[in-house]
Amino acid sequence: MNAVLTMSGAAVSVGILAVNVRAWWKSNREIKSLVPFAGGLIQGSSWTLCVGGLLGWVAVRTASAGSSAGDWGVSRVTGTGGGAIASGSMGSLTPAGACVVVIALILGVVSFKAAGKEGKKKIVGGLFVGLTLTATAGFAQLMQWVPDAYNTVGGGLQDALNGALPL
Repeated sequence: MNAVLTMSGAAVSVGILAVNVRAWWKSNREIKSLVPFAGGLIQGSSWTLCVGGLLGWVAVRTASAGSSAGDWGVSRVTGTGGGAIASGSMGSLTPAGACVVVIALILGVVSFKAAGKEGKKKIVGGLFVGLTLTATAGFAQLMQWVPDAYNTVGGGLQDALNGALPL
């Protein structure tokens, strides 16, 4: 992904992440209540792997918008703009892994449509955090398992479709 996130943009994303973690921590701390936000975060992270496509375009525009909004807000509140931070990359997708991203997108749309109002907010928040924070070197390093997972599942799916099922 060729997006650069400023420190101010990252602050907005970390704020959204913190609000969601705090809400979970103050509630019953059930893992299932994290699923909408975490699903959106993983989905958003995976979109940053799709360079050159529609999902990659959305990722770049979202990181840019997050930086602009963060810079505007931080400069208005503190009088100082946000500085640049190191950009990162999680890796790349194989063609089979890219197909799994498309399948995950379809499942994500279905899940979003089925979610209630609160669930939709969590999904969108997670999506935003995944799309923006993955532009940073540290978060990209933390999420390096995402392309590996998509590529592994895609490879297995391709093998299964080619008739190479283990008996």
